[in-house]
Amino acid sequence: MAFLDGISNAEVFREIEREMRAWVGDDSSGHDLDHAWRVFNVGVKIAEREDADCDIVGAGALTHDIHRSMGEDGEYVPPADSLPAVRSVLEATAFPDEKIPAVLHCVEVHEEYEFDGGENPAETTEALVLQDADNLDAIGAVGIARNFAFTGVVGNRLWAPDTDEYSGLGHFDDKLLHLKDEMNTAAARAVAEERHAFLVEFAERFTEEWYGNR
Repeated sequence: MAFLDGISNAEVFREIEREMRAWVGDDSSGHDLDHAWRVFNVGVKIAEREDADCDIVGAGALTHDIHRSMGEDGEYVPPADSLPAVRSVLEATAFPDEKIPAVLHCVEVHEEYEFDGGENPAETTEALVLQDADNLDAIGAVGIARNFAFTGVVGNRLWAPDTDEYSGLGHFDDKLLHLKDEMNTAAARAVAEERHAFLVEFAERFTEEWYGNR
């Protein structure tokens, strides 16, 4: 697996992936294991620059969206409620027991944002890095694809201008365009600038094509 090239403890991460398959399964909402591995890849790279623990960031990346598979009939389950499940996944592998609490903290706070008026509760560098890696995968070309995949899964329209109806393009203004300013690390901010610019360009082109102006 390319994401594990040069990674120490690679077999442990493979074990975590195998455990996660029982939870994530055939997810098509953009929160699948492909997403988890992209977050892993970016997260480990940032962790190395920030002198963070790559084991903790990597394990957090692979397990952070387990809460997405826990709700029934589309019910949203917050990450904090998934921590026993994350612990059970990690305890079923050779992941170091003493690092599990740090992973749980990363998972618990990975969806916290300041743009909605809250404060970032992340207490560790690893948690800040995981937030950045996850948010980077929500913007840029892949982020746009994930956004509209999720839009289809939950049954929303591509866009619903002049209405209060939630939509795929509406999610840009509600969340995606805010993520650039949520980045915690210099490495993530540099990547976010380019990905954010692509979001803006896409939204402008989308709007022009919607109204037949291009």
